[in-house]
Amino acid sequence: MNKLWCLALLPLSISLSVSADELVKPALKASIAAGQASQQRVEKAADAALAARQELQSAELQLRDLEAYNSYMHTLVADQRKELARLNTQLGTVEKTRKGLIPLVLQMQSDLAALVADDIPLRIDERLSRIQGLKATLARSDVSEAEKFRQLLQAYQIEAEYGNRLDAYTAELTLDGMPRRVEVLAVGRVALLAMTADQSLAWRWSAQQKAWLALDERWLSPLGDAFAMAKDKGIPQLLQLPLSVALQETQS
Repeated sequence: MNKLWCLALLPLSISLSVSADELVKPALKASIAAGQASQQRVEKAADAALAARQELQSAELQLRDLEAYNSYMHTLVADQRKELARLNTQLGTVEKTRKGLIPLVLQMQSDLAALVADDIPLRIDERLSRIQGLKATLARSDVSEAEKFRQLLQAYQIEAEYGNRLDAYTAELTLDGMPRRVEVLAVGRVALLAMTADQSLAWRWSAQQKAWLALDERWLSPLGDAFAMAKDKGIPQLLQLPLSVALQETQS
């Protein structure tokens, strides 16, 4: 009787054991799943914290860069303000200089025109044309004061060169009441002489009488030699020529 009871209990025990295992597995799975979800949340939080830290470091670096750039810009602006103040001061000086330069240029142009008018008629057409061109340039508003002054100084330089050279050129002149095409010789500003192409007639400009005066035949040969020298066709030599200055009015 007892053996039968024990055998009867064995299947019941096995049945109860299987049922408990089946009950434990879902709970374990749920616990593992919960742990995994928690781990994922922790990892996400760690990733978010790391990203936030990197972003903060990047922001701090940008802030330092901006602070350095801002400091540089402040220094640059301060320097530019100083430069602007300096330029404004210079501009005021330039404006004063400009106001003083304009009357000076006009006076120099007027003096140059008077010089040409009172001088011997050396290349007179060319010089008068230059004076007129210079006068027109000085009246133009689209030409800078610097360029006007440059052209004025150039004109003065050309006039100065006339006094230091032996110059020969062809010109149309009224001589002895007749228009003639002659060769003209200028020895600086002390002698202005004219001779026909065949070297048969010659004249000198009289600074005192403001007129061309005929020369004696004795001057024809020396004058011919002087023309040859001026045209690089003769041997350099000491010249004896009639002058145009007042002290030589007796030489004709």
